[in-house]
Amino acid sequence: MNNLSWDLIQIFSAVAKLGSLSKAAKALNTSQPTLSRQIALLEKKLQISLFERSTQGLKITDLGAKLIESSDKMQLASEHFLRTASGSTLSLAGNVRISANEVIGLYYLPEAITKFNQRYPEIQVEIDISNQSTSLHKRDADIALRMFRPTQPELIAKRLPNIELNFVASTDYLQRHGQPKSLQEIDQHTLIGYDKDSQFIKAIKQLGFPVSQKDFYLKTDFLPLQIELARKGAGITITHKHLIKQWDELNEIMTDITLPNLEFWLVCHADVQHNRRIRVLMTFLTTYMEELLC
Repeated sequence: MNNLSWDLIQIFSAVAKLGSLSKAAKALNTSQPTLSRQIALLEKKLQISLFERSTQGLKITDLGAKLIESSDKMQLASEHFLRTASGSTLSLAGNVRISANEVIGLYYLPEAITKFNQRYPEIQVEIDISNQSTSLHKRDADIALRMFRPTQPELIAKRLPNIELNFVASTDYLQRHGQPKSLQEIDQHTLIGYDKDSQFIKAIKQLGFPVSQKDFYLKTDFLPLQIELARKGAGITITHKHLIKQWDELNEIMTDITLPNLEFWLVCHADVQHNRRIRVLMTFLTTYMEELLC
């Protein structure tokens, strides 16, 4: 049992947490029969039963349940090992993975990464676009650009300039519908907002204007589509003040109303902060965003 494979323990953990071989096989990108054989092999090596088999599937045994906590600790130790090893590298050659939301990824990063690659051609940048927070603990990303300050003590966060927001509408829309002068008039217009995400509603409510999901005529949680709809004259939305300058057809409206700014943070895990590739990209992005937004 001294040569017990770490892969077998990871498989056990996945099956135990997901509750079925089929779900675990999909998560691990393997086949169900393969997982079944590997679970049987692990049980043989340990000389214990980890799961009870029945026509309803697998049910973890009491002893198997006790081992989940140990496998979790091993997983955390493995992740820490990999982060520490990655964080110690002095080489500039290799990959760095950065995570950002849709708007930052589509409208801010292309120019930034192009300039970065021109300066550091030996670093390959991988970009993960998601409005969900990727795990820096599990190395889903090395660096994250976030709209909130992380609370985990093991994360290192650099404050970037706030992102200012404004109401916008296209020239075509304003010619057809007129320009609202106040929040009280905005309910007479076509609003472009979120479908399931409540950010827009929260921002408006902070200004004292009662708005709900039903007030939006056009709804999408895909932020670039909100901008494109506004550009084409579909209605009024809120977006980054910096971005409005890119399109002549978009106009800032109700500029006397101050919307809450978005916080902007550059984040990495403490274990990888000394990785030269990661540090170089973080320094570059900090300078780039400060010059862009200040």
